[in-house]
Amino acid sequence: MVSISLRDVSLDYPLYGAYDFSVKRRLLGRLLNERSETRTIRAIDNMSLEATAGARIGLAGPNGSGKSTLLRLLAGVYPPTRGRMEISGSVVPLIGLNAGANMDFVADDNIRLLLRISGHKPTQAVVDEIWQFTELEERMRHMPLRMFSSGMLMRVLFATATAFPADILLLDEWLSVVDEKFSAKAEQRMLKLVSMAAIVIIASHDQALLRRTCTSVINLDQGRIVRTVPLDRYSERPFELEEKRA
Repeated sequence: MVSISLRDVSLDYPLYGAYDFSVKRRLLGRLLNERSETRTIRAIDNMSLEATAGARIGLAGPNGSGKSTLLRLLAGVYPPTRGRMEISGSVVPLIGLNAGANMDFVADDNIRLLLRISGHKPTQAVVDEIWQFTELEERMRHMPLRMFSSGMLMRVLFATATAFPADILLLDEWLSVVDEKFSAKAEQRMLKLVSMAAIVIIASHDQALLRRTCTSVINLDQGRIVRTVPLDRYSERPFELEEKRA
């Protein structure tokens, strides 16, 4: 059964650069027998959260409230400092498409690399299908990503990240593609991916989007849940694709 369970979970960040780490300061510290302490900031504070299949959860709150950090925690980027976190089901985090990509590798090798990182076998058929979705010229497959324009790069990363459905989909804002010619196709793929996921968690400042697509909205502040608002307007198929009208 697909589910997410957080019980009294906290996440602490070390505050790098909060002290004077110069050689002079370190030598003085040793002479004075000062204890070196590591300062931390609590990004997620004693959070409990439960989600099962069918949940569409919105994360709202000002910048620095912990929305993106919570998504990265659920994605496994950061381990919790304390508490218990249990996740059942495959997770696809669309929270930074270029994570793991190597700009000096050719596009084909990057696709294979990103597929392996996400736990999928990069068969030739899968790689070919991803490349076909990008609608880029065949010769570009053998060029390093650093030679790609931002629009071309986004096509490759988006096509790879959304190649497989997920049980749990994590979104940091609604993912958009900068290439206007490609955006409509990408939007349809996003809608299909979201509709197939058992659980969707999306962080956004767009209140209208959250009201339109979520079963509930969690308001965060300084890493804490301050309020959970159930949404009565939720329909059984909020992301159902609309047929194009002639």
